[in-house]
Amino acid sequence: MEEVTRLVSTGDCVKIWDAVSMAPLEQFNPHSSSHPVAQACWSSNNQYLVSASSSGDKLVLSSLKSTPVAAMELGEGKKQTRVCLSSSSQFLVSGGLDHGVHIWDLKTKRLHRSLKDHKEEVTCVSFNANDSYVASGSTSGDLVLHSLTTNLSSKAFGHGGNQPVHDLRMSPLKRSLLGSVSDSGTVVLWDANTQKALHVFDGAHKAVGLDKKIVCYDTASKIVLRSIRVDSPLTAVDFTPDGTGLVVGSTQGKIYHYDLRNSSAPIRITAAHKTSVTCLRFQGNSSKHKVPTEDCVVTSPSIGRQASSSSLEGEPQTPPTASQTTNHIQPPPPFFTPELSLRRANGIQAQLSYESPFQAAPPTSTSGPALCAAVSSSLSQNISEVVGQAGAAPLTSLQIHFIQNMIHETLEEFRDACHRDIVNLQVEMVRQFYIQLNEIHGLIEKYSVNESLVEEVEKLREENRRLKTNY
Repeated sequence: MEEVTRLVSTGDCVKIWDAVSMAPLEQFNPHSSSHPVAQACWSSNNQYLVSASSSGDKLVLSSLKSTPVAAMELGEGKKQTRVCLSSSSQFLVSGGLDHGVHIWDLKTKRLHRSLKDHKEEVTCVSFNANDSYVASGSTSGDLVLHSLTTNLSSKAFGHGGNQPVHDLRMSPLKRSLLGSVSDSGTVVLWDANTQKALHVFDGAHKAVGLDKKIVCYDTASKIVLRSIRVDSPLTAVDFTPDGTGLVVGSTQGKIYHYDLRNSSAPIRITAAHKTSVTCLRFQGNSSKHKVPTEDCVVTSPSIGRQASSSSLEGEPQTPPTASQTTNHIQPPPPFFTPELSLRRANGIQAQLSYESPFQAAPPTSTSGPALCAAVSSSLSQNISEVVGQAGAAPLTSLQIHFIQNMIHETLEEFRDACHRDIVNLQVEMVRQFYIQLNEIHGLIEKYSVNESLVEEVEKLREENRRLKTNY
């Protein structure tokens, strides 16, 4: 029997829906009923949900293997209201009213690390694609990136003090791409390596969500693709698993379903909650689903979506201590983000991931990013073998991973540079062809036989013959 794709929504409780028919499958509330559930996220195998409430009473891991039941509770009294699972689902990052960002090890059920980089309430948290760093935003307008391999945080950057960060998402496909949206409705695409803005979309919203607008942006051409008007303020959004549609939640507790290929009218409206819909999340993509492209950003009131690829169950890889991560020879920039396929290459695991029976099979493609990942993995292994044969201390797996990252980055940049040069060459060839074509047309027009002149010459010849005959 085909597996049902599910959608979770939060508000006055947690509800799980059949994403196609919107038939309710489960309804429960593992938190205090006096406060709404603020956010929920799926585990990579879609068998668990992690949720947090707006009061920050506790973080709850609920098992969905049969009837929903609380399998683990963390952070009681720590006022955590935002949650995000790592791609392996072993680690959970949370943030909230205590101004802190906390990383939890779900295998040991303990707090792994606490970060104190924000001065105000943390409004959003996210792992990047390979779990090498955590991104967080706050009501102060600050964004902070924290490297989990070097245990270093970036300087605060972002929208500014008068623009609290409403939400942020890391791209699961494009390396180093971070998107954020402020309460004023300004959407910014950032380069996570440099913390510089790549592009700013402003003017489309007056106040994100409250202006009752869904705005679709093309991140490649930097234009607004579509603006959809809804009949009530909006509070949550997520793409459908195939990337062709989206769902949005409203302050009226309704969920609106849109097909972005057809019309601007909702194809279905579902009455979901008695309070505002605070969060919408489709379960992680399976192999039969297409991954949404990174050419579109939808805001109102949050942006993008992210997917997982491993399992909650498995043997953990011990995270490095601060002393271990400071003894590297020439470490790379703290916020380098390799492609998702990189951490699967040649059995080398990325930081905060571990072996899992549900781990996706490594990619078999030998073109593009997959080829770069395979080459970088092979070169890093050769380097480690040479170092070992030379009698030096063997490289640790983390050092090998760093070398692999640097090689992969260089190969990717070289591949992109070659692609740009080829495209520029083709454009120049086409341009030169049209220049020469126009010149040839001009020469043909200038030196080709002119019918009127030929006719005039013939008339003159005839007149000359007549004159010779008569005179």
